[in-house]
Amino acid sequence: MRILALALALLCSAAAASADDTRPPQISDVRASVDGGQVVIEARITDETGVLSAVVHHRQPGGKVEDTAMVKNDYDDVFRVSFPGAAGTEYWIEASDLLGNGPASYGSSGKAFAVAGTSERGKVAVAGPPRKREAPKRAKPSRAAAPAPEPPAIQHSVASAPPEGRDLTVRTKIRSDSPVAVAVVQARAQGGGAFTNLPLARTAGDTWEGQIPAGMARGSVEYFIAAKNQAGQMTVQGAGDPQTPYVVTFKSSGGAVTASSQPAAGPFLFTDDPPVRVAPGRPIVVRVQVVPQAARGEMPDRVAVLWRGNDAQDQLTDMVADETGGWGGYKAVLPPQEEGAIFYQVVACDASAAKCGVDTGSRRRWHATAVASRPVQARPLPLDAVSTKAPPSLPE
Repeated sequence: MRILALALALLCSAAAASADDTRPPQISDVRASVDGGQVVIEARITDETGVLSAVVHHRQPGGKVEDTAMVKNDYDDVFRVSFPGAAGTEYWIEASDLLGNGPASYGSSGKAFAVAGTSERGKVAVAGPPRKREAPKRAKPSRAAAPAPEPPAIQHSVASAPPEGRDLTVRTKIRSDSPVAVAVVQARAQGGGAFTNLPLARTAGDTWEGQIPAGMARGSVEYFIAAKNQAGQMTVQGAGDPQTPYVVTFKSSGGAVTASSQPAAGPFLFTDDPPVRVAPGRPIVVRVQVVPQAARGEMPDRVAVLWRGNDAQDQLTDMVADETGGWGGYKAVLPPQEEGAIFYQVVACDASAAKCGVDTGSRRRWHATAVASRPVQARPLPLDAVSTKAPPSLPE
């Protein structure tokens, strides 16, 4: 009885600690080196609830940002990753936990670390060679000892071409010897930035459900499903393995302009994700990534949002650099609008405005976003117009 009472107390305290966890993961002991054309990065990442994801963002100086997931060691809290690269490769690390706290960051897009030719240490790295890892000694189980519980097992199938602009219900089966304490869907636009943690709730038996919200339901979305049981064991499940995400592609409702890492007419390549709906009375955040079309092209000198709100008046709002958007990331905050619609284009130009591009591909095409307090079935009717505020060099 004393053993049973102690086990119950430990489970209750673990559940309470998870519920009270509001801190992001801690990143320390960061090491980076180059070995045979491969960059190798290690970091100790700890969290009282459990680390859901750890990602290294990396690029060659001035190059495109790429993301590579880190993998945890079996015996301790050290995460490791390797990818092709050389001395001078720039990198930073982000990590989130199962409750959605984070991302914690080591460095940033604007303050990236550079990999040296030999072993290199970050600000909180421990001096000396990497520690030799030894498997922890395990007590020899007695004949009467119960087998250790297995990590959660996750079964999931991807929905086929659901309509865009609507909440998508994600259903999965999670089986675990120990009760499941936390379960989430980790989702983002395909090839996008940080993942968003969306909670899953048990509906019946081993079935769990959550939703990818209408605001994310367009283009292609990639996601993982993660679960942690009360024994502290965690599973991250993707399409066949923990590193390959599930991908769902939404069916376009037609008539709306969407852009997802596609070249528009002009000298620049735009990557953005126009929302289907925004809430009335709240500021509207527009984000975009703009890079040269040509391999050695110049970055734009000015990036702005040309937009039309409920008053039908065209306005031009400059965008500012967005460190969370990677190389060429920009953002702008537009004023709140009442119920109705907002239309906009993202415009990028050189200093003289002689070379300009627009993310929709034509000065006549605009993104159409509903301003509504409730989910909408489709985007507003598209706008076909040329603004007097548009630079003359924009493509037709």
